[in-house]
Amino acid sequence: MNRYVAAALLFVSSLSLAGTNGGYGGAFTRVGAAVRAQGMGNAFTAVAQGPSALYFNPGALSFQTVSEFNASSRSMALDRRVDFLAFSTPLHPRAAEGKVVNAGVAVGWLHAGVSDIDSRDFDGRPLEEIKMSSNVFQFGFGVQFSEKVGAGLAAKVVYETFGKIADDNSSVNGDGFGADFGVYAKPIDHLTLGAQLKDLNTKTTWNTSNYWSQGQATSDEWPMQMRFGAAYEQSGLLGAFDIESSKMGETRIHVGAEGRTQITDQQWIAGRLGLDHDALNFGVGLGFEFWKVLSKVDLVYALESVAPDNSVAVSWGVEF
Repeated sequence: MNRYVAAALLFVSSLSLAGTNGGYGGAFTRVGAAVRAQGMGNAFTAVAQGPSALYFNPGALSFQTVSEFNASSRSMALDRRVDFLAFSTPLHPRAAEGKVVNAGVAVGWLHAGVSDIDSRDFDGRPLEEIKMSSNVFQFGFGVQFSEKVGAGLAAKVVYETFGKIADDNSSVNGDGFGADFGVYAKPIDHLTLGAQLKDLNTKTTWNTSNYWSQGQATSDEWPMQMRFGAAYEQSGLLGAFDIESSKMGETRIHVGAEGRTQITDQQWIAGRLGLDHDALNFGVGLGFEFWKVLSKVDLVYALESVAPDNSVAVSWGVEF
């Protein structure tokens, strides 16, 4: 029983990870992934280039032209962090009639955590520090139905753990499954459109009957999200707009812009500005050749609208 206070404190801390719908399951996944996208205010449903398509729009995987690996980490207030690792690659299988099909696959891991959380019993005596870890493992596949339209599906496995809060000093774990579906289109030159249904039938199930005498199985449902986006790119300038809603009724707007200048054939630099609903983000990116492999480094500084401190994120990616 003396761990209930710690559990309550940890629950409140986990809610602060949310970008939207913070009081519901999966809040940690809604702060965004991929640093370039964050620099553009997460207005990325119609951009979704590289491994970020696994998160923003699996339909865009069908338009992949190169293999790419990307790793990013975001440091936030209150000792929170969000990490994202993903790999994507194009595929060109042959259909039954011998026609080559444009397709793509991706795998990824999204992790969020809080460490060094102070815990107390009901009398205020200090207990051992605890931590939280939340994880989503994804596999996505996209295929083109024509030169202008593709669709994709991403399956996800959820695993969350709250450390050392049970009566026997063990962790309490939750798990679940879900899926995302996306459509990506290039109707005319320079313009792309995207739509996504996110967190379809996704939930985290907790069973505390093995830890406490009054424990039981409980499921935290993740609210299904709907995103629609448009992006226009020409002469090194990219503008993007997303509208996001959920079945819980919350609607958010994302707007982003990017300017990119080519230095040499294998070097470029980019500046980014984004409005993530009510938070302003600034980002820069640099591309260069290293060991005959094209590398990319991205950095974003986000002005948090709720948290007491702003956040910083950095990523590194390679194309091959």
